Amino acid sequence: MSGAELSIDVHQQKFLAEGDTAMHAILSVTARGGPARPPATAAEVLLVDCSSSMRHPHTKIEEAKRAAAAAIDVLPDGVLFAVVRGTEIATMVYPHDEHLVAASEETRRTARREVAHLGAYGGTAMGRWLDLARRLFAGHAGAVCHAILLTDGKNQSETREELVSTLNSCEGRFVCDARGVGDGWVPDELAEIVKVLRGGADSVVEDRKLTGDFRELIGAALTKVLPEVRLRIGTMGYSSLRFVKQVRPHEYDLTDRCRPAGDGEVVLSLGSFSGAESRDYHVRVDLDPALEPSYEEDRQLAWAAFEPVAGVRADDEAVVVGRWTHDRVQPTLVHPMVLQYTAQAELAEALTAGGNALAANRAEDAERAWGTAVRLATEQGNEEILARLRRVVDVLDAGAGRVRLRPDAGRSAILNVVISRVSRIGPEPTAGEPEPAPGQPPVACPKCRKLSPAGARFCTGCRAPLAEATA
Repeated sequence: MSGAELSIDVHQQKFLAEGDTAMHAILSVTARGGPARPPATAAEVLLVDCSSSMRHPHTKIEEAKRAAAAAIDVLPDGVLFAVVRGTEIATMVYPHDEHLVAASEETRRTARREVAHLGAYGGTAMGRWLDLARRLFAGHAGAVCHAILLTDGKNQSETREELVSTLNSCEGRFVCDARGVGDGWVPDELAEIVKVLRGGADSVVEDRKLTGDFRELIGAALTKVLPEVRLRIGTMGYSSLRFVKQVRPHEYDLTDRCRPAGDGEVVLSLGSFSGAESRDYHVRVDLDPALEPSYEEDRQLAWAAFEPVAGVRADDEAVVVGRWTHDRVQPTLVHPMVLQYTAQAELAEALTAGGNALAANRAEDAERAWGTAVRLATEQGNEEILARLRRVVDVLDAGAGRVRLRPDAGRSAILNVVISRVSRIGPEPTAGEPEPAPGQPPVACPKCRKLSPAGARFCTGCRAPLAEATA
């Protein structure tokens, strides 16, 4: 692993007014360098839903088999792999015994032949599929382990408690990406799986695109060089960690995945990293209201550092600080990166609210929520989200957030909207955004007059793009 490096950068607006008790910051975690891993240190398991619902329509199971075969085809020689048939139980498709085999021309050919004979019958118990993947990976410590889970249904053959217990046992052992196909799967289930296993979830609107999606997932998994990165976050006697959320490239709240590790410290698994990858985490630190303000110098509020990884150079701890000020403007400013991810969170909430309203037959509420989503996505320039939304609504006025539900919108298109994670498919943050500093005057929004930090792209009040508002 010689040559691999890990770094943390803290992005925050450090100034506090007297009485402030919360500090927000973005931790950017970056991995660089490191040689390509030998094929034998990469492991892949395909978990293919073969429940009865995969027969309707017949194209689902056929496209699933075609996608699995395509994924097998792109495995380089030496990569360890297996294929699992998922129903109310998990059974080995290839190899027949419970172990991984090295990819070769012969094993790939045999695996494709076995996949071609898959049939669809039985129930759905995703926790049991994942538990079999955990057992398959167990004998390969140090390998970068990755699974792809494809399903079209609800997890009806086991309890939620059983699924949660299995996820807890799998966390940190492998990364799992999940795909929902058809219109019967449950977004919350896939979202929970990928949160705990640090992967990504999405829907497949057109069955024929599943093959390309599987190939891309395998290709991305094979770039990973660090099997697991763990971050230790500590607070002071006068501060506490309120939350930690991954906001890029996938978006999920990881607060409940933090493991206590001593007085005021927690450890969080970040999953596997490639040799050229960056992720952002939004943390909030709460302060003791009785804490005496420090006006003359920065005060440390929290810190973050990597758990040691053999052969990897890592930054020393990064520090979240605060400084109190009598200036009435500085404490009202929001760091551009915090602002960007706050706006993305609002978009995600609007997408989810629309789906929940439609599921409860509240069409007007769904139009209102998705109208807000259209407005926010337009302001943020998120064309991917807008494309998904246009499958379910006709946009009457994007700027005002006025939409009308499309009568031809199928449930598959609706699920495609609900499962979307805006920070994953939205634009990358602009590199080198300026840090707010006392010497840089804030910018007033012409629409609502609220002050935002110099260099901010969105107004901290009305969320209007500042460049557009100024034009």
